[in-house]
Amino acid sequence: MSGAVHQILISNDPHIPYFLRVDWSRDLGAGFTIVLTNGSAAWIGEVSEEEVTKGASDTGMSRDCYVEELHQALVQDEREREKTKFSFQLTADHLLYQKMSANVSVNLGSVELQPAPDPLELNREMIGQSLKRHLHLEATNSQLLQENRKLRCEHSQILKELDSCVKTKNVLEKQMYSRFVMILNDKKSRIRELQEAVRALQQNDDQPKAKLRRQRDPSGDDNGSTDTMEDQYYQDPTLLITGRNLVCHGILVDQSCSSEASQQPEPLS
Repeated sequence: MSGAVHQILISNDPHIPYFLRVDWSRDLGAGFTIVLTNGSAAWIGEVSEEEVTKGASDTGMSRDCYVEELHQALVQDEREREKTKFSFQLTADHLLYQKMSANVSVNLGSVELQPAPDPLELNREMIGQSLKRHLHLEATNSQLLQENRKLRCEHSQILKELDSCVKTKNVLEKQMYSRFVMILNDKKSRIRELQEAVRALQQNDDQPKAKLRRQRDPSGDDNGSTDTMEDQYYQDPTLLITGRNLVCHGILVDQSCSSEASQQPEPLS
């Protein structure tokens, strides 16, 4: 059976501290019991499952939402309830609990109270339960502090490693950039050498073509009087071999050709 003890503020009696203990089996929706004390007097009350269902219907909430609101109002401590405003009022025989929403008071329900038969024993029991809860919370707090210190140490170590990684990254970036610039300059120099080699090959390839063009185009000469060998060959005077004696001129003539020419009739004078 679950239970919780915490201090509440009674709006119509704000100068006296009140302590509320709520006990339930499964959840508040299945019903619960309360014990209210101010140190001198004590009251007890019980809310059944049917009353919880009726309270949800009266407020227009679903049963789950209503049970959650009851848990926030009756079980959470004062610090947690400050996030969502709840108020309590104590009458002669009832404890009323309300929720403040947008300056509007919503009545969550009430529980009928009866004087406890032995308020001293009930107060002693609540004090003992509060002390046990206090010890449990201290142990939990100590464990959380240890975990927090451990996480801080790990966080500090991670920051140091991260700083070292950043420095290493910067050094590597500088080295890679220097190597990149070196490789880039080498590639540029190689490209210039290849371009110069290509231009040299083009010039060597253009020289024979230009020489051939000059040989084929005599007009391109400066004096205009130098002829190529082919032009000189075709410009030699043509000799007519018509039976004349060419030997006297120093020209050898094939005899077969001369015999054929001698058989031809002489032209008429």
